[in-house]
Amino acid sequence: MAETNSAAKEQEGYAKDGEVIITILPNNSAAFMTLYPAVNGGREVTYEKAMAEIAAKSVRHNLKNDNIRLMIENKIYDQEFKIAEADMPVNGVDGTITYYYSRDNTLAPKEDEHGFVDYKDLGFIRNIRKNEVIAVITEPTPGTDGTDVRGITMKAIPGKKANYNIGMGTTLSEDGLSLIAATDGHIYFSGNAFCVDSSVTVNGDVDASIGNIDFIGDVIIKGEVQEGFSIVSEKNVTVAGNVSKSTIKAGGSITIKKGSINSGLTAGENITCQFAEYSNIYAEGDVKVNDFVVCDVHCGGNLTAKSLSGGVYRVIGDTEVKYLGTKTYAPTEVVAGDNALLTKELEDINHRIPELDNTIERCTQIVDFLNEKRKQLGRLPEDKEELMGTTVKTKLGCQMEKKKLKKRIAEINEHLELKQYKSVICKGTAYPGVKVTIDSETMKFETETTRVKIYLDDSGSIVTGQP
Repeated sequence: MAETNSAAKEQEGYAKDGEVIITILPNNSAAFMTLYPAVNGGREVTYEKAMAEIAAKSVRHNLKNDNIRLMIENKIYDQEFKIAEADMPVNGVDGTITYYYSRDNTLAPKEDEHGFVDYKDLGFIRNIRKNEVIAVITEPTPGTDGTDVRGITMKAIPGKKANYNIGMGTTLSEDGLSLIAATDGHIYFSGNAFCVDSSVTVNGDVDASIGNIDFIGDVIIKGEVQEGFSIVSEKNVTVAGNVSKSTIKAGGSITIKKGSINSGLTAGENITCQFAEYSNIYAEGDVKVNDFVVCDVHCGGNLTAKSLSGGVYRVIGDTEVKYLGTKTYAPTEVVAGDNALLTKELEDINHRIPELDNTIERCTQIVDFLNEKRKQLGRLPEDKEELMGTTVKTKLGCQMEKKKLKKRIAEINEHLELKQYKSVICKGTAYPGVKVTIDSETMKFETETTRVKIYLDDSGSIVTGQP
């Protein structure tokens, strides 16, 4: 009705002032102005009137004053112009996690860079060191708040944290930006999380289904180690069954609940097993084996056994057995103390030095001959120059090795001046075929002897007595 009356008044010649219409989007992100002209001599819209209308609508942020003036000065009517615009919020970015390890625990033969496939290396173990990074995490960003055309804050939506789980043996770095290993061990994916186990347990045998094992932690085998496979551990290895024609190397100790058969065992600490047959055994610490059969043993500590039946046993500490040798007089040798080992090393050095002297002499002859030819010809052919260079390097290498060996001889001789009063105790029977060496003294058994202790007396002579 009001609009009809207004139109009627205009037709009747009534004056009408110009109008300013301000509209705002529902989310207050923008404001618009539309001008309408005066009618019948009414007053035109002024800048001040427009600003008053804008203020009445509470529009105050990011006003486009130039647009407002332009519309009024140029009398732009009946067109909607944007006069204010919000600073829109910038939502945050979600956090992410990037893993450096595959979640796939499937065993498969490994292929090297030359394309060769090792069918005994199935990737059963994935070693990881303490503090090594498993995954990198990016934190979510909070976003940036905006301001609407009325000056009211428009809240940004913060990003979400990355979704991940902290498994056993893993932790976050101090800055929270990395998932890291909390211990040395084997990394695997289980229960929707990466885990690191400081020990590895094989519930059955080490065979073609498992492959070789090379691990930085403890290895526990609940079955046997089958022929042709190997286990390497920086710590300890425990095998519940037999080890057959295989190799085990441990930085710590090796424990075999049954026996070692035609195998090689190397330990940085102790070795313990029920029996060992035709095996090479090297331990920096003690060796405890019930029965040895024709083994080659180096024991850096004390050796304890029920029987030594053939073979060679080099023991830095003391030796205690029940039976020494066999009824069939199998050759069995015990070398006690490192003086005997050093004596053997000294013999090897004394054989090596003449070989070096011969090589040095031959090299000298070749160099002298080639130098004479160079004087005669002015220069040597390329192949002879190459021979000259190789020969000189060989000569220098031999001279350096000889110098080191001479120094080693002096060290050994100084050490050998000190007698080592080690002992070999046999609480049962020592059989013919047995040879015991302590320092440079050797005793051979020609008859069966019961309950005997072999040791050095005060004069440094090897003697026997009651254990």
